[in-house]
Amino acid sequence: MVSRNKIVTTVITLLLLSVLFSGCIGEKKIVSAPDSTHKEAVDVSSQNLTPSSKEENIPEIKITAFSSIYLHDNNEDIYLFSWENVPGNESQGLLNYLKNDLHVSWVENAQITKDEENKTIRVFTNENSIEIMLDNASVLLKRDRGYERYDLWVKEENGFHDVYNKKRGNKYNISERYYAVYNLSIKNNGPDPLYFKLNGLRLHEGDRIFNTTVLEPNGGSSLLEVLQDLEKENKLQDVTLPPGQSLNGTVAFRVNSMYNKSFLLKYSTTIVTSAPFEKSIKALEAAEYFNYSVAVGIPPYNICHQNDSYLPIFDDRNCIWANWVNRDIFETFQKSDVERMQKSQLIPTTEMVYALRVIPERNITMSPVTKRFYWSHLLVTDDTGEEIINTSRIQGMAVLSNQTYTFKPDWMLNFPGMNISNASVVQISFKASYITKFPFSGIIGETGRLSFINQDVILDDKLNIIVVRYYPDQFHLG
Repeated sequence: MVSRNKIVTTVITLLLLSVLFSGCIGEKKIVSAPDSTHKEAVDVSSQNLTPSSKEENIPEIKITAFSSIYLHDNNEDIYLFSWENVPGNESQGLLNYLKNDLHVSWVENAQITKDEENKTIRVFTNENSIEIMLDNASVLLKRDRGYERYDLWVKEENGFHDVYNKKRGNKYNISERYYAVYNLSIKNNGPDPLYFKLNGLRLHEGDRIFNTTVLEPNGGSSLLEVLQDLEKENKLQDVTLPPGQSLNGTVAFRVNSMYNKSFLLKYSTTIVTSAPFEKSIKALEAAEYFNYSVAVGIPPYNICHQNDSYLPIFDDRNCIWANWVNRDIFETFQKSDVERMQKSQLIPTTEMVYALRVIPERNITMSPVTKRFYWSHLLVTDDTGEEIINTSRIQGMAVLSNQTYTFKPDWMLNFPGMNISNASVVQISFKASYITKFPFSGIIGETGRLSFINQDVILDDKLNIIVVRYYPDQFHLG
């Protein structure tokens, strides 16, 4: 009887030890299994309770320049094809564009190929060929005269490059768009390689969040210096930065308004902010609300059937231009275009650009400005040698000295050079186009205005405007 009890006791003891042992092994597997669901749950809860033992390698990001851009037009963007689907099931969209818009008749029996780098599409027959090249946010077509830029633009979304054709003056209502563009310096200060993700950047405005996008191309951007400079800038993209390495480039966001103080740029959860950006906003405000007649000595408006005027007159002849531009003049043209569009019996073509760019807190040198043969040259560099302003398009300049502006037109420029510490440079570009097509004796004619203005404004450390350069291009049709 005793021996039987011992046997039972021994069996129970062995069973208990087996359960306890198996429990320990099971718990050990949960901790060590890297792909275990239980392991993920344990890791998440532990992160909530204690800080991570290894901090994420966050890049050092600085804002070196900032641009605020307004666009409006009554153009219509017509979807043509996705670049990745040609050749393929969207080839007909490309062929229809070539045949119907560019009047290339031979494409009906053409073949389509694409290079291995996915950059160039070739449409060809035995006798003819066209090459289409993907060029950032636009498309180049190579025909008999070489590569040309047409009204095509590219919207990148979810890894696809959608190609659109811009039909100018194709609708009555005016669409407005706003962009904020940041020039950024990004540096890896950590000991390990850093993978910078473009989609890690977000722009916050109150409770609204904006993702990165592509700044759409604009017709006439070659005459708008702010847009021209932005086109030349390196566009940020995903990249791996070795330790100690840095890169510079631009990133664009489509937003709901012009710049304001509530704009907050973040990379992941880290705020990208600095005192220079706060000063950028103040410099923009100072340049935007300045009355440039005080400096350059001419009224804001030029009207074709009377002398320069301080009062705008918008009539059917459309021949009114701005001599220089600030926020008030921009808003006057903006309001006029909308009102005239509503009253127009024919669909006009209206396009407007108001682009501001600010480069804050630089020690700069303005080289002497003198008239040389037919051109005068304004060159402004910072203390690293980077060119901030480099232009020979000058109609007039004003320089502040002893609290008085000295203005000189392009034919008598002879300003000495100067050095300015902690200066801010604001560049302003403005385009105002309003063109109406009308039938006359079976011929389609045009009447309207087309004007471009470029201004450079240099402000000192106290945001006093000390240099103004302006150059308007004004055209009258009809």
